[in-house]
Amino acid sequence: MFNTDDRGQVGIGTLIVFIAMVLVAAIAAGVLINTAGLLQAQAQQTGEETTAEVSNVVQIGEVVGIENDTDNQIEELNATIRLASGSDPINMSEASYTLSSPTGNATVVNGNNNVNDDITHHQLQGMDNGVSILSDQEDVLIVNFDLAGESGIEPLNSSETVTLITQAPAGGQTYKELKTPRRIFEDSTYIL
Repeated sequence: MFNTDDRGQVGIGTLIVFIAMVLVAAIAAGVLINTAGLLQAQAQQTGEETTAEVSNVVQIGEVVGIENDTDNQIEELNATIRLASGSDPINMSEASYTLSSPTGNATVVNGNNNVNDDITHHQLQGMDNGVSILSDQEDVLIVNFDLAGESGIEPLNSSETVTLITQAPAGGQTYKELKTPRRIFEDSTYIL
């Protein structure tokens, strides 16, 4: 009645096809899991870098302009800098500063390999001497810019607008627009 010789061969063929499909599905699942893991790691790194760029910024407080000779121009700027809320510690010796005025633009880089004599850091509050790392909200650093010594920018005249941009090593930028007074007297200081 039944032919049992042919049924065994059909069952083995079906089993081989089934095993092949399981193997292909397992390999495809492994590739998908590996790709998903790589994409997750890349997304996490991008998210951390973006968060650092947005949140690791400084606040520029008062900026004092100093006229220290008889030409009635502001030759030095002293900018008060502290951490912005929620910011991680920032090494200000690796930050870059850009000064822009009507008489020219100057990018002043003050890093370990690009030490610039025309910019100096003075620890004002909450910091160890010789350290330019802002680590707490209470830390205050004074950054001194020597405009007369820096190439690409001239000392500031009266009624000029100057823009100070501070960029943290992670990429976060802070802008401050300043205006010089209408009259500048010799050996005077001004809050810009």
